Amino acid sequence: MGPPSVQRQVAEIAADQDRPAAYARLLHLQRGCADDPSSAADLAAELPSTLLPLLLRDAGAGDEAIATSALKCLGFALYHPVLVSTISGQMAQLVLDTLVQLVMNTRMKSACNLGVWCISVQQLEPFIIDDRADPVLIAMVHALDNPFGSLSTTFEAAQAIMKLAGQSPKMMRDLSRLWVPPIYRRLLSSDKKERDMAERCLNKVSCFILPPHPLLSKALASDLEQKLFSIMRYMLDDPLKKVQAVKSWGWIISLLGPYAVNNRLLLNKLLKVPEQMFIDQDPQVQVATVVSWRNLVDAFFPSQAGEIVAQQTVISPLEPYEQPSFQVKRIRLIMLPLCQLLSRSHNIVLSSSCLSTWNYLLHSLGNLINHLPILEVSFRPILKIVFSSGINDQNKPLWSFCMNIFLEFVSSKNRNREDLCTTVYQNSLGQSCTHIKALSDVQHINWLPWDISCFHFQLDILGTILSRELFQDMIPEMIVVVMDSAIRIFRLLLKGIRIESGDQHACEHVNRCITNVCRFVKKSLLDHVGKVGVNKCATLLEFGLQFANAIVEELDHSLLTSENIEVCLDIEHIKEIQHAECSPKVSLPRIRPLPYMEMVSPSVYVTALSLSMIAQYTGELSHRDTEKLALITSSSDILESFQAAVSFMYMQIRCPTYNRQRSKWLIVWNTFAKHLNRQSISYLETSSGLSYHNVLHQFFCYPFLIFLYPRGTPILWNAENSSEPGAPVLQDLEIEPTIKVYRSLTNSYNSKFASKVFFEGFYEYLVYTIDQNMALLLANHEHSSEKFENGAILYALGEVVIGLLQNDQMLTYVNQELKETREDSSSHKQSKLFLTCFELANRFMRLSSFSFQANPSGQHQVTNRFFSTLSNFIGRLVLKKDILLHLEIIGDQLTEWLSLTARLYTEMQQGEIIDQLEKFWLKVVECLKRSQLITDGAIFQKQLLQVALSHPHHPISVATASVCRAATHGNAVLDSGGLISKFDGILMHKKGLNSFRKRAIASTSTELMTEIDSGSVNDPVGLRRKRLKKMKYSYSTKQKELNKNAAHMAYFPRFMENKVCRKPELIMEMLKRKKDI
Repeated sequence: MGPPSVQRQVAEIAADQDRPAAYARLLHLQRGCADDPSSAADLAAELPSTLLPLLLRDAGAGDEAIATSALKCLGFALYHPVLVSTISGQMAQLVLDTLVQLVMNTRMKSACNLGVWCISVQQLEPFIIDDRADPVLIAMVHALDNPFGSLSTTFEAAQAIMKLAGQSPKMMRDLSRLWVPPIYRRLLSSDKKERDMAERCLNKVSCFILPPHPLLSKALASDLEQKLFSIMRYMLDDPLKKVQAVKSWGWIISLLGPYAVNNRLLLNKLLKVPEQMFIDQDPQVQVATVVSWRNLVDAFFPSQAGEIVAQQTVISPLEPYEQPSFQVKRIRLIMLPLCQLLSRSHNIVLSSSCLSTWNYLLHSLGNLINHLPILEVSFRPILKIVFSSGINDQNKPLWSFCMNIFLEFVSSKNRNREDLCTTVYQNSLGQSCTHIKALSDVQHINWLPWDISCFHFQLDILGTILSRELFQDMIPEMIVVVMDSAIRIFRLLLKGIRIESGDQHACEHVNRCITNVCRFVKKSLLDHVGKVGVNKCATLLEFGLQFANAIVEELDHSLLTSENIEVCLDIEHIKEIQHAECSPKVSLPRIRPLPYMEMVSPSVYVTALSLSMIAQYTGELSHRDTEKLALITSSSDILESFQAAVSFMYMQIRCPTYNRQRSKWLIVWNTFAKHLNRQSISYLETSSGLSYHNVLHQFFCYPFLIFLYPRGTPILWNAENSSEPGAPVLQDLEIEPTIKVYRSLTNSYNSKFASKVFFEGFYEYLVYTIDQNMALLLANHEHSSEKFENGAILYALGEVVIGLLQNDQMLTYVNQELKETREDSSSHKQSKLFLTCFELANRFMRLSSFSFQANPSGQHQVTNRFFSTLSNFIGRLVLKKDILLHLEIIGDQLTEWLSLTARLYTEMQQGEIIDQLEKFWLKVVECLKRSQLITDGAIFQKQLLQVALSHPHHPISVATASVCRAATHGNAVLDSGGLISKFDGILMHKKGLNSFRKRAIASTSTELMTEIDSGSVNDPVGLRRKRLKKMKYSYSTKQKELNKNAAHMAYFPRFMENKVCRKPELIMEMLKRKKDI
């Protein structure tokens, strides 16, 4: 048999005379129906007609057991949504009236508590509550007043108040004068439980009652005058109650609202409480005071925080608004204690509380925060205090908090209109300070896109972040943190300028902002570099270049090169190098230096600024720094910036510098050259005219002038005597990248007209530079006879000439040009590129002869490669006039080389130079024969052939003799000077000399060995070793003297005869030779 139906059970409960037992069964039935919709519906059907009248009757019964049991069942019926839905409006009003009468009149504490509980859990419709609002609230106030002396009744009443406020907020706000005073009075209670209950209740309903109703404020003001002030002062004298007193003060200020603001006497009286607590020695009291200080913000700005951005447009910071003086005064009043505490506090909790209250103020200001006067008094002071203290491990959360708020403000200019009401840095703000409770709850600030007229305001705050004094004691890791944030802000500001540049009405402001940006980087970053430790200086240099690069990346080129924007070139480093003592020995190109204090474009200013950072930096440059510098000079306007960079670099070499500084600028040049690719060179050539051709020529000649400069420590290495071809052993590793640049530059030659014009000008300019400074090269050689001091120049020039001679396109272009010249009978000019090619070869031969003379026995790899390349090149010459031009230009240096190698023939036997010279001369002879220039009598009058005829190297002299014989065969005119007869005599003497040298060496060796054998039998070991050393030295000395005399005799035949004929064996040799002739 199944359980009885709900209807039957309800009937039984209603008929049961034992009412407590009956209601116990009903409560059990209600709980059983809670999870069964069908049973709940059946029970709901019985509720209005049967159960509810019984419950209301027994709730007011005098028997406590019956009343409490009935109230429990009534409360369940009012709470359950299915059951309460069946209660009609009239019946619901009856229920409320019954409960009000019960609470007000019962003498049973449990019945009163359950009556209040029924009101706190009921789910009646709000309009029903509104109809009985006054009596219900009166009953709740009665319960709050705790008529039975039990806190449980008060707690239930507070819960009921919060329930009613949630159901009918408007009604509860309008009647707040009735129910709020009993709650705020308990804030000053001596019972902590009552204070906590009151504070919890006010926190729950504050969103409904604030800003306060005027009637509530008046009621509170009356309470203050009557007794609350005296209670509060008493609590302030008790150290254990100060915190609670300050919290109570905060709620009192909030509940007074505008009433207190407009009542100056009352406000001044109230402000004495926090004024005393701000200077309390207990940090907890100070923190509580700072937190309560927020309530004054609510009183001063009750409706600003709730503003909605109706129009998503920029609000000008200078736009007038209502009562600005009053708003500014109120903000200053709020900011004063916060700034004082923050500036002197070393307590992280107190400082974070100050920042939290400050953030709440910015949030409460609403759109008002976007006005410049408000920003000046509310935003700047805190940022200045925090940022001027720098960053360390202790205050890093505070610093990050302020930095993120500043970033949010600056980024508002670049955000989309639909994102104005959301913060882009919400996550970073919360994450940066999660371990500090006060900073975990970040309030949204209504930032609107800032106006260009407040750009200086933001730049001033950024200047505080980059204050020079802060970096003195800051570790490098923290410097990186600061600079990363600063560069992020800086880029956002520049993007804001770029946005404003599209508005024609803002042109004047934009121009002024760009000028201020340039000066800001100079003041904030240039002055740092070189004035702190090396590690910090390297970090500052890196970020200084990042700031400069941000300018050229974020701003349009049209702005950086605009004629309407001019910046005074006030860089002190330029002034210093202009007045520095310059060396009169070096002949520099006529380059206009950067003028100190002259008005220049932002592009030029940024370039000079970046290079000045490099100049002031005393450490080793990193690859990243030089790459960033190259991007700066090539990102904005390559013409103007590049010209300024070249001018600045030439200004550096005019003054005495250390070797490290010279190397530094060579590194900079190498990086610039890599970025100056063929595309940019072509752009310069085709778009800029001859003036920028000169700039390019000056740029690529720059390393030669660095190598020439005599005042610093020379850049030395054995460039000519390396054991590895084409890769000399460098003492300065910066030289090899320079050589690679020249190789790449020469290989980039093509047949385009623009390329031809550039290279013609460059090679001609290089010849001119070397000629102008040749005296300095000769002077260096005279002062250092043992080691050639200009190996860097020789190496670099050799690579340029070798690359030029090896370039097939160059020769093809010259031949094409000569072909076009032959077709035009009126033109007989030689190719300018051809002429400069031979001129460069001439200068290299002259310089390399100095190196060879200083070390004849060396390997001379660059010179060897030069002669080898020159041999291949001259072998490809076809036209007679080309060959004559070649011999005419390099003839004097070739004569010098032949004379020099003849004089130093013995010393140079270990090297390869004679082989390459022989190869080259044989190519010359071949060209003379092939072009039939041997029939030209004028060529034999030159000293070149005369020196070659008498050269001690047999292949050179023999090849020369063959040319001479072929040219003079059957032509007495060509041999009128007896040149061939002289050569035959020289040849005979050389044969005698070779025979003499062989016999002399053999004789000397035999004598030495005889001495060794005869003296080594009886001598002790030590004496024998000394004698061996002595004999070896004697043998070496004799051999050197013999070789030296033989060389002189080979070059001067008559001297050989006079000197050698005294020996009998030589006399017999000479007589035999004459008989054969």
